[in-house]
Amino acid sequence: MENKTVLYITGCILLLLTSCLGSDDNTSIAAPRDAQIATFSLTNDSVPGLNNVKFTIDQLNGLIFNLDSMPYGTEVEQVLCNMTFTAYAINAAITPEAQPDTTFSWIEKDSINFSKPIKIVVTAVDGVTTKTYTAKLNIHQVNPDSMLWERYADNLIPETIQEQKIITHVYNNTDVYFMYVKTSENYKLYYSPIADIKRWEELPLSGLSGNDKLISQLTTFGSFVYIPSNSGSIYSSSDGISWTLAGNTPSVRYLLGALNEGRNQSPVLAAIVEDNGMLSFACMNENEEWTMGENVHNKFPLTNFASYSYTNMYHAYVMLVGGRDRENQLTNTTWATMNGKDWTLLTNEGTGYFEKREGMALTKYDEKFFLTGGMNTEGKASKEIYTSIDNGVTWVLQDTLVIFPDAYNARGFASVQVDKDNYMLIFSGKTSNDTYQLNEIWRGRINRLGF
Repeated sequence: MENKTVLYITGCILLLLTSCLGSDDNTSIAAPRDAQIATFSLTNDSVPGLNNVKFTIDQLNGLIFNLDSMPYGTEVEQVLCNMTFTAYAINAAITPEAQPDTTFSWIEKDSINFSKPIKIVVTAVDGVTTKTYTAKLNIHQVNPDSMLWERYADNLIPETIQEQKIITHVYNNTDVYFMYVKTSENYKLYYSPIADIKRWEELPLSGLSGNDKLISQLTTFGSFVYIPSNSGSIYSSSDGISWTLAGNTPSVRYLLGALNEGRNQSPVLAAIVEDNGMLSFACMNENEEWTMGENVHNKFPLTNFASYSYTNMYHAYVMLVGGRDRENQLTNTTWATMNGKDWTLLTNEGTGYFEKREGMALTKYDEKFFLTGGMNTEGKASKEIYTSIDNGVTWVLQDTLVIFPDAYNARGFASVQVDKDNYMLIFSGKTSNDTYQLNEIWRGRINRLGF
C-alpha cells in the first residue's frame, strides 16, 4: 500500500492531503502566522566597517539597532540591507524615513537610504499577519575629537583673589582640591571634594604670615607640601593646613617641581638655591637632604613659569614652559630635568612655537601635553591652546577642534587639573596683570573620552 502526502496552501488554510491507495482522507491546518526577522545586516564596501556592524533585534518592541555606534560622519545613503526571516515570512515592505512618501518591496540587491531610520513591515505566509520593525543605524552625532567647554561653576569663594594655586590632597579621608589664595590681607585656604567641585569651604590656615610667599610655586612632594618665600626660606606642611618654617635648608629661592620615583630614580624636590649671590640648581630627597647641581642658565625661567611633573617610559621628569628669567624678561622656551640638578633646553627662542609668555597652564591630557593661556610682553591675555606630542620639543597651535568657546575669557595664571572622568578643569585666572582672579571653573572634555 503506497502512502502519498501533498501540501497545498489555499488562502489562509493549509490542506494536508494523505492518501493510502484509494483512501480519501483530507486534513486542514491553519497557515503559520510568524512574521519575524531572524537576522539583519548592512553592507557597502565603500563604507569602512559597515560590514562588521552587529545588530540587535528586539522582537518584543520591534526595534533593530547597533549598540556600538559607528564613527562620526559615516555616510549611509546607499547601503544593501540583508535579512533572513523565520520560515513562514514571505515578503517585507520598506519605508525609509529619509523618503517618507516611498514604500517598496524589499529586494536584497536594492540600495536603501539609511541616513534615517527605516520602517520594515514583514508579512507572514497567511498573507494577513504582519510585524513592523524600526531599523536604525546608530552613528556618533558629534565629532569625537572635538572638545566641548562649559562654565561649570562660579562664585566659588567669598574673596577677592590676587593669586591662587590648586592642588589635589586628602582631607578627612576624602580626595579634595585645596585652593590656596592670596587676598589683599593674608593667605587663605579653601577646599572642595573632587566629586563636588561646586561646593567650597574655608579651612583654618596657619603658619603663613606675611605677604612674601610664592603661591604659584607651591609644590606637593611625598607626604608634604612646600612653599618658598622671597626671603629664601621654605615652609612645609604635612596636612596642607598648618605650616612651619623648614630647618636645615639652603637659601631656597624658587621651587621648580617634584620628580616622582622612576626607573633607577629616587624622588626629589627640584629647586633653585642662592649661595654668595650665585644661583644653582639643587634637589632635596625625602629625608630632606640637599644635593647641589650646576649653575642656573641666564635664560632659565625663575618665576611665573608653567610646571608639570610626569612619567614617560618609566622615567620621571619635570617640565617648565615660559615664565620670567633672572633679568625679568619673558621667555617662550621649554626645559626639562630627570634629576633636578641639571636641566635640558628642549626648545629655544628662535623656534617661535608661541610668543613669550608668563602664567600659562600646563597639563598632560589625551596622551599629549596641553599648554593654555598666559600673558604676553604687552600684558595681553591669551586663550590659545598648544599641544605637544613629543614631550615639549615642539608645539602646535590648535585652531579647530579643541579651542575655547567665545564665552571663555582669555586669561593667564589659571590652575589646571584633569579629573577621573577625563574633564580638563580650568580654575580662575586673570584677564590682565592688573585685575583680580576670576572666581569660576571651566571644564572641557574631548568627546571620545566620554563615550
